[in-house]
Amino acid sequence: MNMILTTSSFIFPLITVPYVSRVIGPDGMGAISWAQTFVSYFSLVAVLGINTYGIREVAKVRNDREKLSVVTQELITILIISTTIAYAAFLVTIFTLPKAREDKPLMLIFSISIWMTSCGINWFYQGIEQYGYITTRNILVKLIGLILIFIFVHQSSDYYIYALILVLGLVGSNLFNLIQLHKYVHFDIKHKLNLRRHFKPLINFSISSISAGMYVQLDMLFLGFFGTNKAMGLYQLVTKIRTIGYSAVNSVGSVMLPRLSYYASRENSHDKTSQLVAKNLNFLFIVGLLFIASITICAKPIILILGGEQYLGASVALIISSISILLSSANTILTQYMIACGQEHRYATINVISLIGGIILCFIFIPAFSIAGAALSGVCIEILTLLLNSFFLRDFLREIMKYLDFIRVFIAFAISFTISSLFAYRLIGMNPFFQLLINTTIFIIPYMILLLIFKESFIYYSIKPILSRFTKNT
Repeated sequence: MNMILTTSSFIFPLITVPYVSRVIGPDGMGAISWAQTFVSYFSLVAVLGINTYGIREVAKVRNDREKLSVVTQELITILIISTTIAYAAFLVTIFTLPKAREDKPLMLIFSISIWMTSCGINWFYQGIEQYGYITTRNILVKLIGLILIFIFVHQSSDYYIYALILVLGLVGSNLFNLIQLHKYVHFDIKHKLNLRRHFKPLINFSISSISAGMYVQLDMLFLGFFGTNKAMGLYQLVTKIRTIGYSAVNSVGSVMLPRLSYYASRENSHDKTSQLVAKNLNFLFIVGLLFIASITICAKPIILILGGEQYLGASVALIISSISILLSSANTILTQYMIACGQEHRYATINVISLIGGIILCFIFIPAFSIAGAALSGVCIEILTLLLNSFFLRDFLREIMKYLDFIRVFIAFAISFTISSLFAYRLIGMNPFFQLLINTTIFIIPYMILLLIFKESFIYYSIKPILSRFTKNT
């Protein structure tokens, strides 16, 4: 179901991004991206790490309606309090910080998302593994948003309307969440809520969640301070493409936390945990390298399709940033393992170090290299995080090494990338869409064949049942 949701994440941006990027232009898109990034920092503080902590706690008690109801009420109460404080701080900031005062209406529009992000309770539905509902809801809301964009956004001055549609999409998703909640929990005021029991574990989750959310968006934040709206507009297209790639690569890994938490709460489930993590690492390595190859070879065609010629200045930044797709996905899986095993203190330590390192990197690279520097700082931050994750989980990684097929995958990637690169030069000047289609096909075919020849475990055991059935039928 999450892969279906990911597919929709491909289709809708492929329709909306080319249209909106051309209509609103780099300057308008840059202003929107800056406002979104700035407001998202207050949302991070408001949520207090409950987006992750809530998944784990809900997963533990998902089979007990009474306990599930109590936990949900307690976490929602904490969120209401924290969001009120965060929103008050936001209002003070936009009237005192010069950069934030430049476009107050846009800031106020996006500030609605502070409440919607906090009260959206996505963590609840992920915790009980209701991925069918999550997928249906998201596709429906995206479809409504798509229709509204084509009806109301027609010129560059409509960027306020576009911002409002983005926020309304979030409002709609979260309203569905709240309406559906009564099916799974009951709100009984007779229950005595014990908010204090969540404070201690939430300290680590808050530190880790806030610092992780901050370091992931440091490139956008500092580019907004050091660069222009046009630079932000070019780079926001890079981040959109990167986000699409990350969502695809992490489509399997992102649903791991509830199942890992469930295994962690059961005895004699360590082997299942190890195999699950290893299987997902193999999957993300295969798909991550595919995206890196496609973006590296077809950076200009991709930008021409999604943004147009006015965004071609982002080509180098896009190629650099593509590496983050693989790195950030690997970090997500290792992080989920830590959280499921109750190692949130390590998670917090890693994210704080990464945040500090990221700030230093942004100060070094962005003023010197603009959007290419923003992309480079983002990659370096992910490398730093991966090194820290690998250090803290070194014993576990040694244990699952026997399940990993990284060497086979990389050899297949290197050969396929070389073949595809040789053909790419002959396609220059062709229609961008056909360039992308042909180059990607030329990479994928030898890539998949080589993975099968090398008997890479994920691909081989995924296709083996299909081949067995086909052989029997013939």
